[in-house]
Amino acid sequence: MNSKSKTSYLYYFKFVGLALILGGIPVMFIDNSPGSEIPLLVGLFMVLTGTEKVEDERSLMIKTTSLYMAFILSYGGKLITTNLYSHDIITFQLVDINHFLILMLSLANIIFYSRMFILRN
Repeated sequence: MNSKSKTSYLYYFKFVGLALILGGIPVMFIDNSPGSEIPLLVGLFMVLTGTEKVEDERSLMIKTTSLYMAFILSYGGKLITTNLYSHDIITFQLVDINHFLILMLSLANIIFYSRMFILRN
């Protein structure tokens, strides 16, 4: 088995991830039990780690820098919401690690695919 056939199935992770995202969003809002956000979290991770049809160094660099930017923005948002919550300006606080990861992976996917779309056009 060559290297291309071993990694060709990673392209289809995106579609499985999209199905998990579409199913995970309503589950997260309807079901309030612990762990209800796991399908959404796994779906966002699968979409981010899935490969493109043509995976090259540039797309890997864009994906990595998008993840860095998303982490910085998410952590900044966490710090801001914590500060606003402590001053009684807002009524919610980002304390659950899964919600932070959902925010970070969502931003990473948005940043990555918007940068890829802008570069292709």
